[in-house]
Amino acid sequence: METSVSVSSTQDPSSSPLEKHPSSADRNGDLDSEGGSGLEEAGFNWGEYLEETGASAAPHTSFKHVEISIQSNFQPGMKLEVANKKNPDTYWVATVITTCGQLLLLRYCGYGEDRRADFWCDVVIADLHPVGWCTQNNKTLMPPDAIKEKYTDWTEFLIRDLTGSRTAPASLLEGCFCPFPSGPRRFAQPFLHRWDEARSGEYE
Repeated sequence: METSVSVSSTQDPSSSPLEKHPSSADRNGDLDSEGGSGLEEAGFNWGEYLEETGASAAPHTSFKHVEISIQSNFQPGMKLEVANKKNPDTYWVATVITTCGQLLLLRYCGYGEDRRADFWCDVVIADLHPVGWCTQNNKTLMPPDAIKEKYTDWTEFLIRDLTGSRTAPASLLEGCFCPFPSGPRRFAQPFLHRWDEARSGEYE
């Protein structure tokens, strides 16, 4: 039987929202770090190229989407909910490892220091949500298959992992989000409720 849990957390109140646009990219808008992100061109020198072609670089003001992402206050260590890459109808909590313009390097919670499954995603088009979104919208929160058997109690793991952590501001991801009440007792209740439903087979 598949394990599913739900989380909630008070959000950091900061920054302006990023508008998400339709795209033909996959649902996660991600680039697998194992296969290479395409962010670097080996042996290519941008300055030499401009000189040889007589071209001039476009001003940075032409790339407002990058300016917005830089000002968005995404920081390494922040937590958010993201669709599972191999099962996009379910979600899991991930940690921001680093940022590069509008790209985020994410790692699903539960991988610890293992970087092999890190992946890049485009914040403008990826299926990203603040922590607590799954609980509010009755979505399934489920660990990736690769680490599903790593812990016997994922509810307890997430409570420990998220307690005291920084979450990506809801205004950054959704524009508007009503945070759940803070405090250890209220924090744990949504986990346990959904966990009990999953164990009884009433929640999928």
